Amino acid sequence: MPRNIKSWIGRIIAFFIGFGVLLGLIYYVGFEKFLNIILQTSPYWIIASVIVYATSWIFRTLRLEKFTAHAGKKIKLFDLFKLYISGYALNVILPAKVGDVATVGYLKMEGINIGRAAAIILQTRILDVLALILLSIPAFILFFEKGASEWIWTTIFICILIVAVPIGIVLLDRNKIFSAILEKLKDRCNHKILKLIAEKARDAYEGYHEIVSNKRLLVASILLSVLIWLFEALTCYTVSIAVDAQVTFIAVFFAVSIANVGKCIPATPGAVGIYEGILVAILVSFGVPFDIAVVIAIVDHLIKNLFILLIGVPATADIGVDISKIRATK
Repeated sequence: MPRNIKSWIGRIIAFFIGFGVLLGLIYYVGFEKFLNIILQTSPYWIIASVIVYATSWIFRTLRLEKFTAHAGKKIKLFDLFKLYISGYALNVILPAKVGDVATVGYLKMEGINIGRAAAIILQTRILDVLALILLSIPAFILFFEKGASEWIWTTIFICILIVAVPIGIVLLDRNKIFSAILEKLKDRCNHKILKLIAEKARDAYEGYHEIVSNKRLLVASILLSVLIWLFEALTCYTVSIAVDAQVTFIAVFFAVSIANVGKCIPATPGAVGIYEGILVAILVSFGVPFDIAVVIAIVDHLIKNLFILLIGVPATADIGVDISKIRATK
């Protein structure tokens, strides 16, 4: 069977798995009860949640602009917004974080070295997890007092590792010893592809090293990341107000944090089903009724994915006209 056919079969299976989870959640609530809650949802608060989520993209774009400017490229904010949301749209449509790879390609089209572009995208992901950890500290305290499930503590531990390991390596490797190792590996490789991989890995590491070593850039990007996820959580909290759920912002933020860490697993397109399942589990542990939690999770994710798709798909089509530049750019 041709590889592209296998790939599409895998995507279709992943799609059905994700929506199967959603249907399962709705089934346990009861379709009629689920529909009644939806019909009683305040449209004004839903509109407010869309506005709140749109605001988060201002901070996302500004953060990316900080990194591209540090890479020596002056790119218009609107162009950065288009390429960034295009990558997110591809992540919603396709599994395996294809959108992140595309975003690296888009940055290469703008003249940024592919290794540095990869370092930028890697750092944005690490900063996302760091911001989630920082803003979830109050919830950590609450869970410590009430005794959280083992899988929650495991997830928290994984989050800390995701942030600490790459940043720790850079802080300890001030003389770029790891970069020298990759350089030697490149020189010793006889195979063309392996030599290229080692070269790009070295470029990515050096680019990442420069990003983390720049204290002003690091502080500014952390602050912007905190604002991004503050508004991400506010979106979900606004949805909870729309359905008249009695839940604290701390609980919602912690639920959004753990659910977004779960989205790192590239199992379904846009982590559909994964995000909702984790969000429901956390909200229920904070005392939110199961049926209300399911509605909050589905509506919250739907708002975010629809926003990304409605803007990101046209942006992808617009960028796609010049997609051949990805290979041509050196």
